[in-house]
Amino acid sequence: MAKQILVIDDEELITKSLALALEKNGYEVLVAKHCDEAMAMAEAIDFDLIISDIRMPGVDGIETVRRILDIMIKRGVDRAPRIFITGYADQVAEEGARALKPKAFFFKPFDLIQFLSEVKNALGNNA
Repeated sequence: MAKQILVIDDEELITKSLALALEKNGYEVLVAKHCDEAMAMAEAIDFDLIISDIRMPGVDGIETVRRILDIMIKRGVDRAPRIFITGYADQVAEEGARALKPKAFFFKPFDLIQFLSEVKNALGNNA
């Protein structure tokens, strides 16, 4: 069964690009454009990995991921590893993201090969 990855980003070009690259590498990808959409998905699906932008309108990616992890804990599901991406982040936002202990942190634009390598590492050797 393919590993399920949730990609959260309000930029359609980013979500389409990441989804295409991840799907080509055998992963199942679901995309959310905002917090409410991501949380609704997390209520029903046990994601193997969460990839989130930090800066988004409304609830930012840090708080969105925090809420998803809370949902997973309440459901008794292992907390999924996290990867954060951002075009820009101030020190407070970066520290907030790092407090959630992500497996990786990427600044846009980033190298896709390195990104896919970090995805594989985050999912473990059987990814």
